[in-house]
Amino acid sequence: MGHVIPSMVATHALGAAQSMTTLRGLVAARQPMATYERECQRCEAHLDGLRVATDACSLLESLISDDAELAAPLALLFAEGPPASANLAVGMLSNPSIEIFRAAFHGLRLANITQIKDSLSEKASLPYQELVSLAAWDILAFHRIPVRGALTDLPKDDHGMLAWLSAEAGGRTPGCWRRLHHQKYSRHPSPHVRQAALRASARSGLRELVADCRDAAASAGSLEAIAFLGVLGSEEDIGRLKRSAEDSTTAQAALLGMGRLGFPEAIPFLLERLSDPDLAESGSAAIQRITGQPVSRGPEPSPPENLSEEELDLWAPTAPVDASGVAAWWKQNSARFARGKRYQAGLCVSDAPLGDVFDQLPLDARYDVYLRERALTPGTPDWELETWPWKQRNPGAL
Repeated sequence: MGHVIPSMVATHALGAAQSMTTLRGLVAARQPMATYERECQRCEAHLDGLRVATDACSLLESLISDDAELAAPLALLFAEGPPASANLAVGMLSNPSIEIFRAAFHGLRLANITQIKDSLSEKASLPYQELVSLAAWDILAFHRIPVRGALTDLPKDDHGMLAWLSAEAGGRTPGCWRRLHHQKYSRHPSPHVRQAALRASARSGLRELVADCRDAAASAGSLEAIAFLGVLGSEEDIGRLKRSAEDSTTAQAALLGMGRLGFPEAIPFLLERLSDPDLAESGSAAIQRITGQPVSRGPEPSPPENLSEEELDLWAPTAPVDASGVAAWWKQNSARFARGKRYQAGLCVSDAPLGDVFDQLPLDARYDVYLRERALTPGTPDWELETWPWKQRNPGAL
């Protein structure tokens, strides 16, 4: 086609990069599925604008040094472009900049990797202590392309990326992730690695996972495991989470877990937490997670005296939770919630969690409901909730 105005290419590039970053954050956000779908459509529109621009990749390469996030759309374009560009896409995983590596990695997770799967397989055959090898393995597993993966020792690195990639790839590779891996990775100093280990164990149907989360709640163990008990637990775990909520070191994780657990029987306890300034926000978030009703709030506090104009511009107070208003709402509406049933955002997820209710859930609850089924219900389909909506139920489609 004719000459493409560079500024238009830059606009599409920045828009695509921003959307791809936003999508990563939305996966576990308290946002409706429609928000995710709209962001995906926005991202695709920007990518289409880049696909028709013959000089888009050259311009993107020239801009990456100033904005590493542009590596995400560039890697995707390289992967889906002419065959000669395939090596460039995979080569971006060897970039010495960790920021460019991360962006390129996430771009390839969203790309059509038909043309680069052989190159990725070659990289994945390298020793698993190498960043590029683990990234290639994860991308293949993310697209459900069979790869021979075997985890050995827990990788050690300063930024935790090797361990995170190992858990992400291992949990998506059939038969790879075992209890030994969960035990090692759940003790990693990085909370991101510990969370990835929990997701990997759930995806792999690790039968000991529920007991491990209960042990964490009983012993003031991993905060991530205590909160994850809400994903996997049953009605009997309300008491365990209540006891954890009495300990200041584990209270926030326990309240998060109670919201994820979803039993309305926990709400009276959560209402009591609203009078505690340190726990009011966590308690109200848990109530909203179960009921879907935003909590009522009082008036915003006045700013402290003697603030400068600049400080006043940054002043962003949070209105306090109206505990009596929330209690009154619950008294009027509690009959809507059946005892012994699990609710997320006011929707019952006990009877057919992956049925019609699934896509009505906020994204964070949707992900947790899926992981619960994957962990506890044999035969749960292998979905991928971190990709394009049209591929989530068939992540192996290229």
